[in-house]
Amino acid sequence: MIKILRAADFFGAPFVQQIDPKQSIYKSAFGGLITLLITSASLAYAIWVLYKWQNNQLSPKISNSMYVSDFSLLDLDYDVIKLYYWKIEENYIDPFESKILLPLVMYTTNFSFSELQVINRSNETSTDGTQYYLPKMSLAFQNISGVIYTTSEMYIQIVKCSQVYLKEDEKCASDELIEQFFSQPLNTIVLQVQQKQLNSLDGTVQNSLQEFYIQIEKSNCYTLNTFLQSNFYELQNSFLFGYPTYLEYINGAFIQSQTNTIEFCRQAYGNDVLGLIYIVMKGNQIKTIFEYPHAGDLLANIGSIVSVLFMIKHIIIIFNQYYLNKKIIKKLIQFYYPEFKNIIIRKNWRLKTVKVLLNHQELDMKEFKIFHKKVKEQMENKLSYLNLLYEMSRVYFIIRSFKQREELKKSHLIGIKLNLAQSKIIVDSNQNSDWTNRLQTTVSYLNDEDADLLSLSHIFKQHIQLQIPNEIYMENEFYENNKIS
Repeated sequence: MIKILRAADFFGAPFVQQIDPKQSIYKSAFGGLITLLITSASLAYAIWVLYKWQNNQLSPKISNSMYVSDFSLLDLDYDVIKLYYWKIEENYIDPFESKILLPLVMYTTNFSFSELQVINRSNETSTDGTQYYLPKMSLAFQNISGVIYTTSEMYIQIVKCSQVYLKEDEKCASDELIEQFFSQPLNTIVLQVQQKQLNSLDGTVQNSLQEFYIQIEKSNCYTLNTFLQSNFYELQNSFLFGYPTYLEYINGAFIQSQTNTIEFCRQAYGNDVLGLIYIVMKGNQIKTIFEYPHAGDLLANIGSIVSVLFMIKHIIIIFNQYYLNKKIIKKLIQFYYPEFKNIIIRKNWRLKTVKVLLNHQELDMKEFKIFHKKVKEQMENKLSYLNLLYEMSRVYFIIRSFKQREELKKSHLIGIKLNLAQSKIIVDSNQNSDWTNRLQTTVSYLNDEDADLLSLSHIFKQHIQLQIPNEIYMENEFYENNKIS
């Protein structure tokens, strides 16, 4: 079971070999500066995107299509239709106010007509001060065999005044006033269709209107077939999870106009109709989907720019790889040539070597370049993993040349003993004792110094407890010949 769990672990950590005791990945100050700049730029862009999202400055994805609505969400709780007489001049006679003409409304319910009703005047006025007439909206719809039918429609009639439609204390205008009205030029009734639409930036409702003009003539009947169109909105505005919001508003109207004789309209509608407005919903609607940026879009937006910024990292990686290789080569050279650390190489502004000093003495430039090229190639070869394994195999053969196999096998049985209860073995505390005697006593015992005796860290120790005196060097010509002062 443990093996299965280990195999399923996605978070395994690889072993990373250290370059030196301080770092496993080579990092430079220049790379750190670029990292800070890129990180700062990325953070600033992320804050800017979130600010624009919070303030509704990010445009949504918008798609439009034709849609057959059942109008169940259609908002009619406001004055969709408004009528008023357009007074071109201040002294014009208002036919509604003077009871020359009457605005009447009639509804169809299940394809049967209701009685005509007078549209009452409201307190709301137009831009020129004329009061509006607001018919009550009454539209109904029914699904028959999968087809949406309008079962309740509206007919607005502009008719000559008749006492039948007036209250007891009201009466129609005189013939003289009627003649004076019809003698006015450009008698016009204005039909306003109030519209609503959503602001794509923040989803708020905006109001607008369309105006249609009905010319009033004594001998003609002006017919205006008005097909209202709605817009069905789907708002996908959840940040992470959630369902879309659905809204539907009237957003316009299409008209079919026709001029008939007054006799034609009298026969059709039974009144002296000078203007007729037929109002119905248009069958095909428009569906608009506002897909506002959500968490995934914001992260993708930020991530795309951050990815572009972090493309610079490849340049910095190449830069760091170059200097890492240069640093390791230099260190390797110093392992074999310790005096190389005392060499000072001076270059001009074009990075060309102009002078080389060793212990403040100038070296021959040509000779140094030949030496440096040769030793650099040697050290580069040592960085090869195969070369490392090869040299280790040669070391074994050298050891094998003066040690028997059985003795080498015993190396698997030995190690440094833990002797925590006692002090570390000090063979001879007398500093004046003979070195040879002490060496013979300690040579067969391993202690904690043997763990890193040949390690690189031994070079940086300021003090080595047991200094090998000069007489030991004299016993071995190799140490004497290669001693670095």
